This record gives sequence, C-alpha cells and structure tokens, in this order.
Amino acid sequence: MDMVWIEPFTKDEWDAQVKIRRMLDIPEELLKLDVVIFHCPHDLIILERLNKPSIFYNHRSARPYTFMFDEIIKHIEPMRRMVLIKDDPYIIEQHKYLYSLADVIVSNSKFTQRIMKKVFGFDSFVCYPPVDTKKFKPAKNPARDFYFSVQRINWQKRVDLQIEIFKKLKNEKLIIAGGPPEGYDYNVKRLCEDLPNVEYVGGISDRKVVRYMQNAKAVIQTCYYEDFGLVPVEALACGTPVILVDEGGFKETIHNKKLGIRVKRPYVQNFRKAIKKFDVDKFNPKLLRKEAEKYSEERFKKEMKYYIKLAVERHAKRLQR
Repeated sequence: MDMVWIEPFTKDEWDAQVKIRRMLDIPEELLKLDVVIFHCPHDLIILERLNKPSIFYNHRSARPYTFMFDEIIKHIEPMRRMVLIKDDPYIIEQHKYLYSLADVIVSNSKFTQRIMKKVFGFDSFVCYPPVDTKKFKPAKNPARDFYFSVQRINWQKRVDLQIEIFKKLKNEKLIIAGGPPEGYDYNVKRLCEDLPNVEYVGGISDRKVVRYMQNAKAVIQTCYYEDFGLVPVEALACGTPVILVDEGGFKETIHNKKLGIRVKRPYVQNFRKAIKKFDVDKFNPKLLRKEAEKYSEERFKKEMKYYIKLAVERHAKRLQR
C-alpha cells in the first residue's frame, strides 16, 4: 500500500520527510543562487549543508500542527488521532529547529506572524502576498445580480456552510467555483441538488473567475482561519465588496466596513441577516480598487528586496560568530 503524505504527520512520517531531504543532493540551481527563499519548512533542512543567505516565507505558521490542529484531528480516525496528539509536541519542536536555520522569516500576514511568535518564539516581518491588479480589474457596467465564491474545494473552506446559508435565501443566487484536490471526495454538486439558487461551476479558468468577480454583488468567503486570503483582495481589485467570516487574515484585508462585511458567529444566521440587508450600491468600486492596489506586485518586490538585503547582512554576521 502506498503511503499518502497528508498533514498533520506522525513523528515517524515527519522523520521520514526530513531523512529523505538529508539524503538528496542539493539541487544545482540552489547552488547558483545568491539568496535562497523557502516556502516549505521541511526544505529548510537543506540549510544544514547549504551556506547561503536564506529567507523563510511563512505562509501558514505550521497550520496543521498549531491553530488548526484541534479542528483537523476531528476528521481523522481515532487510532491515528491518538498518535497525532501524542506526537504534536515533538513536531512543534522540530519546526522550531528548522525555522532557526533561516536568516530571516517573513510572514504573509499579521495573523501568521502572531502564531509564529506565540508558538515557536520567532520574530518575523510581514510582507503581504501580491495580487495581479492588471488581471483583476473592474468591469465597466457590472451586472451585480448574484453572489460568488471561489476556493479550493475541501472541508476547511466550509463550502457546505455557504450552501446552508443560501438554502433559505431563495431570491439570492450563489455561484460557487473551485475544484477538489485529487483524491478528495467532496461532492458539492450533491449538496447543491434541489437548490435552484445555488450553482456549482467547478474548476474554471482565471478569466472566468475575473468575470464572475467583476459582476458579483459580493464575493463570499468562509474558510477556517485563512492565513492571508488572496480572494478578498482580488475581489476588491475588481471593485467588488466581500462578505466573509471574521477570522484569521480576513480581519486584515477587510479591515473596515467600506470594504465589506466581516460576519461573526453564529455564521448561518448572521450571514443570512447580512445578505438580506446587503446593498452593493453603498460600496464605492474606486475605493475598493484603491485598497487592492496596496497589494500590488511592485510593492511586494520592493519589500522583498529589503528582506533579501537583510538576509545577506544577517548571514554574514552568523559566519563571523
């Protein structure tokens, strides 16, 4: 039977991941770089052998082992759950070691920055991910006659919550886009059966995503503790407000009522109230667009250049110790 690597890992699975990386040759392209930027914590183990200035771009602060651990293990069979609970402190310590190898840690939001400090004890800088504001842009005469949500289809995105919300909003249409990861059986079509006001369009092209965002009354997002969340900013870039759960990185991007609505628990009840009262004409598309431009690719490059320079300086100091 093939091993399926899905986090959170047990101690043995974690050690196997690290052992494999220690055995592999360092990729030749890394040897040619002046500064190496990592996204996966496991790959930081290369820095035991690679003497280069380095940055770890922290997308999620070990999400499966930290702020989402308790929720994730509810979906895991009991025997494996017991092992994961026992092994989690070990995995946390292993993350601490790996993070210590990087010269600079950059987090993708204040939310992940706080988790990095609270759980692992490391300071980090915040550099929000870039949004393609050339691709995501307002339409001239948007229809504004439906709500739209787009995400990878898995249980952490809580698409079933969106469907439940719209069950009793018969006069409001919801269009859901996104494909399930390979091997993940999450039948959104089945959940939408007998709901004429909810349509699942599956995985679609970026071009269609933009078109839906441009013409929606609002974009809906319901993910558990989103680390940052590009979709709300992409919606703003299209001049479209957002209605989302009051969690995680969403609190930073939709930080005032002029950009959208952050809904508090209980979600089904409060989302329905918000949608019934929602008036898209109260939102200024130009203001939404201006907010999204703060997340431009140019801004991201400028900030990352600073952290690259800092990594070089810190690495030089490490070598002097």
